[in-house]
Amino acid sequence: MTILTGGEIVTRTLVLQSYRTDPVPDWIQQCIDSVQSWCNKQNLTWRFIDDDLFDLVPDWYMDKTGKGPIATDYARLVLMQNALATEDVEQVIWLDADIFILDDDMQISSEKSCAFGQEIWIQENQGTIRARKNVHNAVCLFKQGCAVLPFLTETVASIIQRVDPDKIAPQMVGPKLLSALHSLYDFSLLPQVGALSQEVAADIKAGSGPALDLLLEKTSVPLQAVNLCASLMSEVDACAVIAGLPVLQKNK
Repeated sequence: MTILTGGEIVTRTLVLQSYRTDPVPDWIQQCIDSVQSWCNKQNLTWRFIDDDLFDLVPDWYMDKTGKGPIATDYARLVLMQNALATEDVEQVIWLDADIFILDDDMQISSEKSCAFGQEIWIQENQGTIRARKNVHNAVCLFKQGCAVLPFLTETVASIIQRVDPDKIAPQMVGPKLLSALHSLYDFSLLPQVGALSQEVAADIKAGSGPALDLLLEKTSVPLQAVNLCASLMSEVDACAVIAGLPVLQKNK
């Protein structure tokens, strides 16, 4: 399912993003603009949806979670499933709105029917800075005919339906669920799309530091995009971090 344009083979890929439209912090707009630029460079179709994304979430689910990451974890799956079912595309890619593209030549692809991000999360623990690999859904890819997507959508709904509202933990139906399933399924991973912890962001803002050094040491492939983790970042810090992101490519 490809088309020829000017002698080049172009895969029918739809890239989806979502964020509220008012107000949009300057640094989030910079991230969104970087994704649009990447899509233009790679001949990918880009589409943005605002808070209408939450219309895809059942009322009972929203009553438990409210508008936030847990609701988005479900809504993005439904959105991607609908796109694959109704549009002439080969694959759909989701990118969180707080992802900044460092390299317009980045390729997001998978030999399997789906793929998810992989981050090296750097965090201080009892005075020692440690690195931990996680699977994350700030970026995810699903192809036509993928059996994982409907299974994952139903699994997320089932978990939220059964969980005590007071025990809904951050990332429980996102990275934590994917990391658990990865141990069984062995997903294709996208380590070129990483994530910045507060410790790494602080070092980038300062220009150097042990957390940044450890991230660069543990990163197996050059980082071509990073999740700036909006929930952990103030706008002032985020703008400064974006300005300092080229340091991540010094090991390219």
